Amino acid sequence: MVEFFERCKEDSGYWKKISDGGLRRIQERYTWKIYSERLMTLAGVYGFWKYVSKLERRETRRYLEMFYILKFRDLVKSVPRAVDDDH
Repeated sequence: MVEFFERCKEDSGYWKKISDGGLRRIQERYTWKIYSERLMTLAGVYGFWKYVSKLERRETRRYLEMFYILKFRDLVKSVPRAVDDDH
């Protein structure tokens, strides 16, 4: 840090160069416009992911229903009922 301040003291344009570079970087990367565009992009990705996930859940549920109808129902019928001796 000492070197930086000594250089600024010797070369008055050095601080201006550093400052302008920092401001330029902020304008290139950290503006409200850039932030809002990024936010909208991520919201779109999230919405799409949520939509796709819902489709996957729907497909999984259909598969499980099909499995139940084709296999599990018949297996349940083949299981002997428990007999309660008291009744």
